[in-house]
Amino acid sequence: MRFKSRIFSIGLCLLSVQVCADTVVRIQPSQSVDNTSYQYYVDLLQLVLDTTSDEYGPADIVTLESSLSQSRGFFMLKNEQLDVYWAGTSIARERDYLAVTVPLVGGLLGNRVPVIMRNRLSEFAKITTAEQLQKMVACQGSQWPDSDILEFNGYRVERVISFSLMYTMLEQQRCDYFPRGINEAHAEVDTQGHETLMVYDELILRYPLPMYFFVNKQNLLLAQRLTEGLLLLVNNGKLTEFIMHHPTTASIFPLSRYQHSRVISLENAILPANVVERAHNNWIGFPKE
Repeated sequence: MRFKSRIFSIGLCLLSVQVCADTVVRIQPSQSVDNTSYQYYVDLLQLVLDTTSDEYGPADIVTLESSLSQSRGFFMLKNEQLDVYWAGTSIARERDYLAVTVPLVGGLLGNRVPVIMRNRLSEFAKITTAEQLQKMVACQGSQWPDSDILEFNGYRVERVISFSLMYTMLEQQRCDYFPRGINEAHAEVDTQGHETLMVYDELILRYPLPMYFFVNKQNLLLAQRLTEGLLLLVNNGKLTEFIMHHPTTASIFPLSRYQHSRVISLENAILPANVVERAHNNWIGFPKE
């Protein structure tokens, strides 16, 4: 089986110079100094490339200079100006690109906690129903699937094009809260300059939204390499270990700390139909409702 796989890889190598003849893997830059979760995905991508280097050869990550919106990032991926782009999945994105369908944070991204102003803690502590939260305004990325999910479920959303502006708008009280994945929120709020903010862990907005690596539809070899590498990390337990010990995500464990949080479940109408089934054992355990 390994021999056949190797022959297949060599055959694709002849068809695509993107990986075999050029070991550079181009990625997007961080959108903001607040976007501390960015380094998590860079480090994970490097781990996957290192894990597969014996089979596919060494690869170097090169970061582009200009910050990209999600629509711009996907446009550059389609036009072969980027090699890998990571984002939450959707029906449209899986139609137009090759998705490496292994959740990069074990499915944790869809558990969102509100980042709020500290002086509004008592106000949020009174929220017990979806209807109460729906009266407030969430800051969210203008091109993120999360904005569509929130609006579909009846939530008010202020769509913001720039990541750094979202925290500025929250601090200026131009929105009431900023829902962030539990794998993102604490590391971001702990950055300098956000002393007036806090993560309100007592409330969780939950919807399925796996984060995937995406590649150009023609880049079959890179998609194969990333899939094999991630599945290997899943099966040997190293992906779970990576999630639990990376500086960006380590503080959220143990997940039992969230077992008494109030959970509001949302429907994700843009989720591909088989996304839960395809995940298999790639999800990190999380307290049930």
